[in-house]
Amino acid sequence: MKNILSIFSLLVATSVLFGQSDPGFRQNQFNAMQLNPAQAGANDRNEINALSVNSWIGVEGAPTTFTASGNFNATNNLGVGFTALSDQIGPVKTFRLGISGAYHLPLNKKWKMSLGLNAFLSNIAVDLPSLTTTVSYDPHMVSALNSGIQLKGGWGLLVYSKNLYLGVSQPILGNVKFLNANMTQFVQSPSFITYAGADYKIDSKWDFRPNLVYRYVKAFPTYLNMTAMFTYDKKIDLGLDYQLQGSIGAILGVEINKALYVGYGYSFPTSKLSRITSQTHEIAVRVRFGKTKSGFNFQNPRFFN
Repeated sequence: MKNILSIFSLLVATSVLFGQSDPGFRQNQFNAMQLNPAQAGANDRNEINALSVNSWIGVEGAPTTFTASGNFNATNNLGVGFTALSDQIGPVKTFRLGISGAYHLPLNKKWKMSLGLNAFLSNIAVDLPSLTTTVSYDPHMVSALNSGIQLKGGWGLLVYSKNLYLGVSQPILGNVKFLNANMTQFVQSPSFITYAGADYKIDSKWDFRPNLVYRYVKAFPTYLNMTAMFTYDKKIDLGLDYQLQGSIGAILGVEINKALYVGYGYSFPTSKLSRITSQTHEIAVRVRFGKTKSGFNFQNPRFFN
């Protein structure tokens, strides 16, 4: 029984700390608000993003995730935003709804720093009775686990210039607690996230935008995601993505017009999962609106891809 609880506690912890598969996201520009509340107001224009991921196609109970976020410039110095996440992996369902705020201040004529905080409501449910076990009428599997509605928060720091950015965050503070079970011994500590990216101009048509995301969670495997993105004429994105001991994939993004951008990501596992599944699909949409922010007399970077 302890082994069973350990397995599903690991699923719960992964769902909470990684948003089931924040690590599975390849198009991080659509997920930046989930990574770091300091991203609020960092873009030149207001935007609303939606991102849907279907992982491990063909595997029963495979992860499915949907996120939405809004990133708005309240003033040149103040940004606000919202995030929403709906996620399921096997019997574990997670829902989060939050708000973020960040203050941006100039360090000099070339660099800015942003400090951000977030607060969100979270619910996690584990449908244990839906599972088949080797023990008939196991009393530990009769009732579902539910965290109830919990209020949590996080923090983030972002330093950026026109061509470089570096972020550090802890977007989720606190451990998971359930109303009808004590899972303290199984649930892991919150994650620390750091990431960096750059924007290099190759010639008049092509730009190169590499980025790297690293997460640390005690007792969890190392998570490192690397993306090499090439942009043609500031309208078409072509990229390769690699997750350490996880997967390799490709990204295609097209700016339909100045307001609408559509992206698609495909990946296949390089781990033992390749024996049972071969693909993960990710679709993203971004809508931009409002005037370009003119703070501190320089253009903000294009974060991630």
